[in-house]
Amino acid sequence: MRQPLKLLVLASLLLGVGFAPAHAAEREQVRMVVNLIAAVKMPYPESLGRYRTKTQRVWLDLNGATVACLRLENRRWCFEHIPPVGARAEMLRIRNEAPGVSVGALFHYVDDFDLDGMIDVGSTTRIEPPERAPVGNVIQFFHRASNRGEQFRTEYQKMYDEGIQIALKYLGE
Repeated sequence: MRQPLKLLVLASLLLGVGFAPAHAAEREQVRMVVNLIAAVKMPYPESLGRYRTKTQRVWLDLNGATVACLRLENRRWCFEHIPPVGARAEMLRIRNEAPGVSVGALFHYVDDFDLDGMIDVGSTTRIEPPERAPVGNVIQFFHRASNRGEQFRTEYQKMYDEGIQIALKYLGE
């Protein structure tokens, strides 16, 4: 009687593991994106406005952060690797931006502080009227440590995973 029960439990565990959904980018993929950001080259000459490349801009910040932006369809994706300095954690920030500031445009960003593939912070800003002097209004905010904005977790995680896949596919093209 115990043997069939053991087999049933083992089979259910194997099926559960086999069909478990992937909720986050893999740690190796995140590290590959960080390495791509550091290795990607800036299109040259910089002043040329009409490139066929998807990579728009790459630069090294004064504090050691490396930023690479690419254009995909009508959005701009920016990937920032911020190294650990002092008590600050190493992080990967992904921004998804509309081209230019215009009323109704949405700007998103997500941060992964420990490069484990799970987002730690996410935010969405909507540009609101008046047309002549638009105002940025944060309409969604997520912070994993305090469980603030927990209802937005899956949305931001999906954006982060999409950003990782876009970086792996297009960064440096």
